[in-house]
Formats: sequence, C-alpha cells, structure tokens
Amino acid sequence: MRGIEKYDNLKEVIPNLMPVLRDAIQSEFLEIKKIDKECEKYIATCEQFPELKKAEYVIFSHHIKKNEHKYEIFVFIDGEGNTVRHITGADMELYGLLGSCSNLHVSEEYIEKERHCIDNECRH
Repeated sequence: MRGIEKYDNLKEVIPNLMPVLRDAIQSEFLEIKKIDKECEKYIATCEQFPELKKAEYVIFSHHIKKNEHKYEIFVFIDGEGNTVRHITGADMELYGLLGSCSNLHVSEEYIEKERHCIDNECRH
C-alpha cells in the first residue's frame, strides 16, 4: 500500500482483516465503524440476521450516494476481522446502528496531512 495510512494500529486491533479491505480502509476508499450492540435497531436486525450477533464492525463505502444505497454491500466482521456476513443496502440501512471505532488510533502522519488539506486540495 502506498501513501499515508489512516490508522496506525489497524493490523494489530483487527489482525485477520483481509488485506484488500485493510488497504481500502487505510486509503479511505472504504470506512469502518463499530456496531452499537445496545441500540434497538441492532437487536431487531439480529432477529432477521442471527449471525450478526458475532459482528463487531461493519465496512462500507461513504462515497455511495443515498439514492444508490440499495446497491451497496456491507461487510460485517467480528473482532478479529473475520467476515461474518455480507448484507446489501436493499436489505438494511446502517443509519442509527453505528458508532466510532475508539480503539483505532489515527496516525500522526494522517492528522498532519489533514491539517494541510481543505476540500481535497493540499497545501504544503
């Protein structure tokens, strides 16, 4: 992978995450969020998809437009990074189900890069 990695501990926190997913998260092509297991939406979703009880995180694209959301595929993974289930945007919405990944540390290099970038234009 080239460039600056967003999270400097992603590999340690989620060791079994497929390299292609790890690289996509690090390059911000995909996003990872922690599942709020105490919210009512999660509890109801587990009734429909029982295997989600094993899921800790979901990986998705934050670049998809809302009107194309039904074509998206969400990757639910466990705490080690093993895939638990894929679910399409047509089958569920993530709104109200997610929290931040407080166990992932944003790298200093990434923070520094963001300080110099506004609207995808970087000043050095």
